[in-house]
Amino acid sequence: MRKALVILLVLLLMSSYVFSAGNNESSSDEPGEITLTFWEMNYGSDDSYLQTCEALISQYEAENPGVNIEVTLQPWDNYYQLFLTAVTSNSAPDIASVALDMPDMYARMGEALYLDDVINSWKEDGSISDYQESTIESFTYDGHYIAIPYMVGYRGVFYRSDILSSSGVEKFPETWDELLDACAKIKEAHPDIIPLVVAGNDMGFWHYTMNFALSNDVGIVDAEGKPASESQNYIETIDFLKTLVEKGYVSDGILGHTAADIERIYYSGNAAIMFTSFPTSIFNYPEILENTEVGSSLLGPSGTAIRTNSFSDALMVFSQTEYPEEAMKFVKWWAENTEPLFSEGGCWAYPARASFFEADVFSNKIAQGVLNNVVPTAVPCTWPYEGFFVGFSQINGEHTMNYSAQEAFNNRLDTQTIVENQSARLQEAIDIASE
Repeated sequence: MRKALVILLVLLLMSSYVFSAGNNESSSDEPGEITLTFWEMNYGSDDSYLQTCEALISQYEAENPGVNIEVTLQPWDNYYQLFLTAVTSNSAPDIASVALDMPDMYARMGEALYLDDVINSWKEDGSISDYQESTIESFTYDGHYIAIPYMVGYRGVFYRSDILSSSGVEKFPETWDELLDACAKIKEAHPDIIPLVVAGNDMGFWHYTMNFALSNDVGIVDAEGKPASESQNYIETIDFLKTLVEKGYVSDGILGHTAADIERIYYSGNAAIMFTSFPTSIFNYPEILENTEVGSSLLGPSGTAIRTNSFSDALMVFSQTEYPEEAMKFVKWWAENTEPLFSEGGCWAYPARASFFEADVFSNKIAQGVLNNVVPTAVPCTWPYEGFFVGFSQINGEHTMNYSAQEAFNNRLDTQTIVENQSARLQEAIDIASE
């Protein structure tokens, strides 16, 4: 009898534990419901962005009863450490929008859920054509798709068509030599106007100067992932940047200028050409806007095609999620239905989906200039390497490529020393990441 009571007690305790464990997946979930955490990076400039996100989430929840989405708008400040801490402490969100280098980094850590089913479904129904193939393929790892392109930052130029015209420049330059010729004419016709401005004291300085390298058929690394800084094509790029300085075609204080500084110079009418990421602040200067056009990059002497740097952020699902199928379903829906983030939410980035450009918010001359002149020439910032090479996350996060661009404009060291030092810095980052 005593033995039977003990067995009964053990069985009761076991059933109580199983019941408790089975209902501990999410303390806030009701029976039959699940909650997905979604970290959205802040792509808005005011409260309308979060409000639009929440409205879209309400729509998804209404279409998918039993699924709750908890969204948190995350700031860009210290985002790298924010995600790394969450992932390594086993508290990653289910879904997140992330910077371009993070999917590869977390895939290498085994923390990225493969999204092959989502991409394959778009291939089957043809909607994959809404994305640039090179961008889709850049988010692959070990033969799998690890993220979905989401927001894209493009790099190109604003230029004053009226200043160029009054300087005898009939059209925007298409080659490096034509740019030098145009700058000479601008300087002669308008001595008080700086021919070209770029933010030398900006963490993304290399984002703009790398356009010259890409259009001279050279990237950060070659197709095998080896540093390309000592190649003849990159040497030509550094020599060209030095020429801009030597001829006085860039501002004297270029290495002290932030993005905000060069915008002020351009908006005040004191610069003819501005290498930029197309800030919306130009709409606050209607007289400048009226005479401003958008251009892409310029072909180098060894280049075979004009290319512009693009930085595509992405949507990914972390493998820590308890609900992989629901998380993938939400990511697919979010990628397909978030046009309102641009038309209503004041998103300052550009969409990865081409069809979203049909919204009225992109009917202005700047957006159309980006769409028609920049997007067709855009390549991932890791070109010609397919995907993200080992060490890119560190190289991007630490702005390693800024070195050669800043030294070129500083014009203290000879070109060979600059490219050798740049190559050594890249190799060090690759070696550390390979350990």
